[in-house]
Amino acid sequence: TGGAIVTSQAWPPIDHRPGLTLPALLFWAAILSTLPVLWLNVLPALGGGAQRGHADHSLWIVLHALTGFLTLVSGFLALYMGWTRAAFEYHRHTGCTYVGAGMTMAFVALFLAASDPHRNPASGWATATLSVAWLVATSMGWRRGSQKRWRSHQMWMIRSMVLTWTFVFCRLAQRLGDMEGVAPAFGIWAYWLGPLLIAEIGLQLWNRRRPA
Repeated sequence: TGGAIVTSQAWPPIDHRPGLTLPALLFWAAILSTLPVLWLNVLPALGGGAQRGHADHSLWIVLHALTGFLTLVSGFLALYMGWTRAAFEYHRHTGCTYVGAGMTMAFVALFLAASDPHRNPASGWATATLSVAWLVATSMGWRRGSQKRWRSHQMWMIRSMVLTWTFVFCRLAQRLGDMEGVAPAFGIWAYWLGPLLIAEIGLQLWNRRRPA
């Protein structure tokens, strides 16, 4: 038998403990950190800012802003449901919303990076690789979920959500200096690779402490 045998797993026990724990602090800090981008980027884009600053691709910017916001909201909800098992019967539907909105967001980001409307290939490469990393992590999480390999599903979707969250800081990085320079590109690279590396260390430590 050359093929690998895939066996389903029971859902891991709930790791959430009531009170002010480090995961709880990180979770709520991540949610609060999205508010500046909502105020500085999403609302202005929906209020006409996209047309003023991105006239030739404003519809793509609006679509990216809408799906990005929906991805963040559904992602945080799905993560909270999986973490606490609260309203867990809606976890799958919320997760499907997260994946669908995020796929749209990522492919729009890839299109904008390829078309390079601002003539800034350095930032384009940085956002394109972030989009590809998100697509890989999310696809792996979806596949592991369909195989009922829940611990692996959890870890891949946490990676995916960390990358979703880094879009927040990547938007802020684009305000570093002139958009024609390389400062925004370096900021984007740092803002998604750094959190992903920290998350990976935390996931590996968690997996060793609580093996599936």
